[in-house]
Amino acid sequence: MENVEIYYLAITIFVCYGFNLAQGLRAAINRDETVRAVPKILCSIYCVSASLIGIMILPSSYQLISYFHVFIILFQMAMIWFPKPK
Repeated sequence: MENVEIYYLAITIFVCYGFNLAQGLRAAINRDETVRAVPKILCSIYCVSASLIGIMILPSSYQLISYFHVFIILFQMAMIWFPKPK
């Protein structure tokens, strides 16, 4: 597969947008607004799929970046699903 860098740049932009969505949900949670499960589920699906696509397009020699994508997935899920801190 040629031009993997271009695809990876697009995935990086999608992952950054996933952080923006997750931060929006986190801000609403911290303001004690009611955040329903549907936006959380949709944001989770978007964040996980963007990172998994990023993992799949990488050549197998970039294993460290794959671990970084797993960390990104876990961090975004914590932003979305953890309750408000007390």
